Amino acid sequence: MPDFNELYKKYNPHMEDFWSRRANAPKYERTIRIFGHPVIFDSNHPHVLDSATMAEQMYSTADFQNESTWRVHITVHDPNPIPAPPPKRLVDLVHYAGAGDWLSMDLREWGNCFADMKHGEAHVVVSSSLADQPEQICLVILNTILTNFVTRHGYSMLHASALVKDNHILLLQAPHGTGKSTTALRLLLNGYKLLSDSMVYIGEHDNKLWMGGFPVGRIKLRSDMLPLFPALAAHAVDEPVRDETKHRVELNRVDNELTYQEMIQINRVEYCLLERWDKSESSIESLTEEELWPEIMVNSLLYDTPELWSENLRKIALLLGHANLHRLRIGTSEDEIIKTVNQLWMR
Repeated sequence: MPDFNELYKKYNPHMEDFWSRRANAPKYERTIRIFGHPVIFDSNHPHVLDSATMAEQMYSTADFQNESTWRVHITVHDPNPIPAPPPKRLVDLVHYAGAGDWLSMDLREWGNCFADMKHGEAHVVVSSSLADQPEQICLVILNTILTNFVTRHGYSMLHASALVKDNHILLLQAPHGTGKSTTALRLLLNGYKLLSDSMVYIGEHDNKLWMGGFPVGRIKLRSDMLPLFPALAAHAVDEPVRDETKHRVELNRVDNELTYQEMIQINRVEYCLLERWDKSESSIESLTEEELWPEIMVNSLLYDTPELWSENLRKIALLLGHANLHRLRIGTSEDEIIKTVNQLWMR
């Protein structure tokens, strides 16, 4: 009987690589950690894995380690003809589809993705023209994959700004255009640190409740608010958001002391539902859970299975067990905003 392994080695290089499996076989690997979870990336292209390093920097770090490992396979493979470089706003062209535990992303001629959330594994195929833009891969593909993995594997998500003062958490939740980011930035310049200005994630580890942020160290301001912070204007980058252009500032590039990089154990939370009014002064009044829950429901999980909804809301309920709830009305005077919020820590 012949040695089949020897025959394979002898004839395989000369046989047609019909499915491009040899050309696409992964040769490079990189491991990052997302909230303590190891995520192993592999690819047939060395530089495309720079997108994984960029993604890691957008999540809070954690000292603890989780046992489950997630995997993302990125294959660089060109259709015929090779597409031109993608537009800067490729994210606006992506078509998403999902059901049950899977999610797919169609990036037109630049690639596609299929993710199995339950098993924490994703397969990504991108063109070489997109592979040359790791920032786009991070923004358009990896952030979607990783945030879905996070919410599928034990973390609850809430749209809110989270700031840290003396190891305690200030949460600001508000409808779009209320002034949440501007208020957060004013507080940052007066002794607070930013955990996240967009999404916070709540998880359990060692029977303790923890909070992490995404994206870490990034804040977005409206055009009319940017002149209020001239020191940051030079660092601002235009970014279309919904029907307007906002200005993104990476605070880590301005001053590391403005950001809180690590996940934080949840002990005391001052949870504020933010509103605006035309008076110069600001005010705070008590808020009930019954009044807050409708706002939570429209600012929480983007994953619509009943089981995950229930688990998501359970952890938010645990968060509320550590929280004092307030209705914060912000006025036009910056000094009054700072003074009013600082009073929370004196109670």
